[in-house]
Order: sequence, then C-alpha cells, then structure tokens
Amino acid sequence: MYRGLYTAASGMNLQLHRQDAIANNLANIDTTGYKKDEAIGLSFQERLVYAIDRQGVAPIGYTSPGVQVAEVYTDLRPGSYMVTGNPLDLALSGEGFFLIDGAGGPYLTRSGSFTRDAEGFLVTAEGEYVLGEYGIIPLHGEKVVISEDGTVYVDDLPVEKILTVRPEDPAAMEKVGHNRFRLQGGWQPAEEETLVLQGQLERANVNPIQEMVKMIEVTRAYETNQRAVLVMDELMRAASELARV
Repeated sequence: MYRGLYTAASGMNLQLHRQDAIANNLANIDTTGYKKDEAIGLSFQERLVYAIDRQGVAPIGYTSPGVQVAEVYTDLRPGSYMVTGNPLDLALSGEGFFLIDGAGGPYLTRSGSFTRDAEGFLVTAEGEYVLGEYGIIPLHGEKVVISEDGTVYVDDLPVEKILTVRPEDPAAMEKVGHNRFRLQGGWQPAEEETLVLQGQLERANVNPIQEMVKMIEVTRAYETNQRAVLVMDELMRAASELARV
C-alpha cells in the first residue's frame, strides 16, 4: 500500500516539472531564438516482488516503484524567421550559434537581436560583445552590410567575419539566462551550410497549440495520480480502523 502511495506521488512530482517547462516555453513564445524545454521522466529500477505463504517464497513478477525526472531536454531545432529590415538584426540558417563574450563566458546564442554600443562595436541587447574570427566586431561607419558567410562590411570595406560555431556535444550546453547557453565542452566552426541572414530574426521554436495540448495532458495525469494518493490514504485509514477493532 505504501509502495502505491509513493509511486503516485512520484508521478505527481514528474508532472509538476513538466508543467514548469511548459509554462516557461509559453512565457518565452515571443523571445528571439528561444529553444523550448521538455522534462523527461525515467522509471526507477524495477524490483522483483515475492509472495510469501506456507508453501514458501515464490516470485510473482516485477514492479516499478515510480518515476523520476531524468533531465530537462532542450529542443535545438530552429524556429521560423521574421523579416525586420534592421541591418543589425541577424538570424542563422543552419545548426550554428553566435559566440558572445560575456562575464563568465563565452556563451552561445541563437538570438541575433544585436545593436551598436557607444564605442561602435557590435553587441547584444545586454551589452555583451558579439565575437568575430579575430575578436570583437567594429562598426565604425555608416553603412553596415553582412553577407551570408558572415563577412561584415562597413562602408563597403570588410572589417571582420562573424564567428558561428557548433558544440561538439550539444548535451553539454546549459541555459544560463538572457537566451544564452554556457558550453561545458569544446566547439568547432559551424558547417558551411550555416548562413547569416541580415535583417531577420529567428522566432522561438515553440508551438503554442502543442504546448497547450501538453498542458492539458499534464493536468489530467497529475489529477489521476492525485486521486490515486487519495484512494491510498482512504485505504490506510480503513485498515487502521479495522486494526483498532
């Protein structure tokens, strides 16, 4: 009886983590370059159950004591693209990331909503430098054109090439806020198929209809486990009353 109570409680805990991930996805539906999360469950190791009677001990089958949150998986698939016409708005077509020089960095990001700081360098909305192949990117001029291979032209003169990279192990990426990823492992230059799109931004890869459907599923699964807990509680009360009699 206690096993059933803990199994249902672990199911409720998993659904709470799934609900948190869904709520965060919906909250970032308009965040440029955001990648949605999904809480993944994993059952605890199954145990062999035995029946004990006057005939002795006999195995009757395996049972799982519940589930746990194995990981929060980040879906890195690209979102759709939005044309803005702003020459400092950039998007990536392909599997690459921009490399950002921030405190505790560098960081990776797909959010290309960049701007020019007071000193004339390409920076993020938080003021962190966007890195090129040779360092930070100067924009000391009027006309800025960025080609698909990442070459930055200022007043028709090439000044730098935006560095686009890909992680050697995508699972080593950790979300750290402001739509950035900290990379625990190494990285390599992005494939040639990765293109820099000037005047465009990548939308979040969140489908609101799918997230709402998942939210309904999570709510129902949570309520089912909750009812199981209530049933177990009533059974234990009944057993306690019988014991007193």
